Amino acid sequence: MKDQTETQLRKDLSDEITALEKRYRNLKDYLEGAQMETFEVMGNLRAYKDDLSVITAHVLALYQLRGQRAKTTWDSLFTNIDTALETIQNRPRSDARTAIGTALNMSTPKIEEVMAFLLELRKSL
Repeated sequence: MKDQTETQLRKDLSDEITALEKRYRNLKDYLEGAQMETFEVMGNLRAYKDDLSVITAHVLALYQLRGQRAKTTWDSLFTNIDTALETIQNRPRSDARTAIGTALNMSTPKIEEVMAFLLELRKSL
C-alpha cells in the first residue's frame, strides 16, 4: 500500500512539475518581451503560485512517506508573487513586467533556483 501511494505521489508530482514548468516558461517569455494582456499575466502568475503550493504539499508528503523531514524555503517567492499581483491590481498604470520581474528577482531563492531544484527532483522521481 505504501509503495502504491508513493508511486502515485511520484507520478502526480512529476506531472505537476511539468505543468509548473510551462507556466514558468510563459512568465519568462513575458519578462523577456513577449506581448500578453495584463489579465493573462496575472492569471499565469496566480496559477504558478497555486501550482507551486500543490507541489510543495506533494514534496512534503513524499519525504514524510520516506520517514524524512523536509522544509521548503520558497516562502519569500510566495510573498513576492502576492506583492507583484497586488501592485498590478491596485496600480493599473504600473508596469506589470517591472513589478513581476522585481518580485521574482527579489525572492530568496529566486524563481530560477526553485525551478532548477524542482526539475532535478523530477529527474530523480
